[in-house]
Amino acid sequence: MKKLSILFVTLFALFNFTISPDAASPKVMWDNLELKPGQIGRVTILQKNPLFKVKVDTSGVKLFDPVRELKPGEVYRVYGTKTIQGYAPLFDVGGGYYVIQNTYPNLGHLKYETPSKAKLKLLNKG
Repeated sequence: MKKLSILFVTLFALFNFTISPDAASPKVMWDNLELKPGQIGRVTILQKNPLFKVKVDTSGVKLFDPVRELKPGEVYRVYGTKTIQGYAPLFDVGGGYYVIQNTYPNLGHLKYETPSKAKLKLLNKG
């Protein structure tokens, strides 16, 4: 009897915890990339471009620490934008990493795109 009750409790817990609403909600796809919560757009790298980590030193000055070079064809999700005085716009690609938009847009180092309002609505609905 004790083994039967343990089996019943185990099966109940297994079925209760494995079925979640997240598993049932469909993914919102934007071309071949899944749209994630908080995402406002994407950047496609067209020419070699550095990936930066923005750090603040002890005097409060923001430093751009290059992490690696992004290669043409790479696509990154954008979660925010910011402009630091004297610099071109920065695209937040998550994890404290940023890609800098060149001040001369016609040079075409990267392409920034935003999803349609319909896709954002689907994402926020789920």
